[in-house]
Amino acid sequence: MKVKIEKYKPYLYLLPAVALAFLFTWLPALRSFIQSFFNTNAQGKLIGFTGLQNYKILLTDKAFLHSILVTIKFVLLFVPLNTFLTLLAASMTRRKSKYSFIAEYIFFLPVAVSLSAYTLVFKELFRGQSSVINKILNTSFNFLNSNFGALFTLVILGVFLDFGIDYMLLMCAFRSNDKSVLEAARMDGAGGWRLFFQIELPMIFETVLVTIFLAIKDALLIVAPILILTEGGPNGSTSTIMHYYYIEAFKSSNRAAGNALSSLILTFAGIFFALSSIAKLSKRRKFR
Repeated sequence: MKVKIEKYKPYLYLLPAVALAFLFTWLPALRSFIQSFFNTNAQGKLIGFTGLQNYKILLTDKAFLHSILVTIKFVLLFVPLNTFLTLLAASMTRRKSKYSFIAEYIFFLPVAVSLSAYTLVFKELFRGQSSVINKILNTSFNFLNSNFGALFTLVILGVFLDFGIDYMLLMCAFRSNDKSVLEAARMDGAGGWRLFFQIELPMIFETVLVTIFLAIKDALLIVAPILILTEGGPNGSTSTIMHYYYIEAFKSSNRAAGNALSSLILTFAGIFFALSSIAKLSKRRKFR
């Protein structure tokens, strides 16, 4: 009897987390998916079956299609820049030394302050032609009132907000590398850039992929910084998919569009997760 209890003990530990996920994630997602086939009022009550009409309206909405384009631009700018800078910072501090904690504190600092506070600081730094950034650069460019400038500012803010966590993951991965492998590589003549690119970096490749996937997730779900920094402007240049969702579902009370969009996002996320899992399993079988 005791053996049977020990066998199921790990699942009992997972049960509270699974229950919370079901109540606050899976159940609302299922409800939203069902309601996406109905027309709803401002209070969320179903008032008529519409079939795929909500999806048709959504996919033909110019504002939604524009938000997809903006999201793609943001992802293409944010993910490579975030990956490069965090990897650069982690590689600079991958060797623990007497004073390395100073750099660690500085690089991890963005995690210590709230997202809203940092966004307000960035808004003041980049506001107007006489902004602090313009004075530093000796320019008069109005970042938040130009299409590319506003998107570029949002990208820099996104990198700053994600930097601490991604840096810590990569730095810990570097320091967890097998020291015997590195020592053997040095004895074989590897050193400097060759040691880094051919030995150390490949050893943390999976962690780099994790940070890239986290960056993609954050880029797709970004909304709060947009609401504070640019409110989607100017001319919709920073209105991403999630900003569009916020406007339609909460400000315009268009519950039908919100349900359809959330269902589409969850569907594509599920497909992406399934494909990545299949690819990972096939890779493992290949190396067995």
